[in-house]
Amino acid sequence: MPTFLAFRRRDPWWDQEGPAARRKHRYERFVSTTAFLASVLAVAGAAWVWAIHLGFAAMLGIDAKLLIG
Repeated sequence: MPTFLAFRRRDPWWDQEGPAARRKHRYERFVSTTAFLASVLAVAGAAWVWAIHLGFAAMLGIDAKLLIG
């Protein structure tokens, strides 16, 4: 497969697959986008907790306390 075809954003059979296939494609895209955003949020939250725990947040003047340990 040529590399320029790998970056196409539109499926050439989109009109011929029918509404059920389009609905499934949109649902899968929604689920994958939601999973990606959840993973980014988890990494950001972990980085924030580590910044508080190690004292980097206090060094930057952010007064935040953890309720645990």
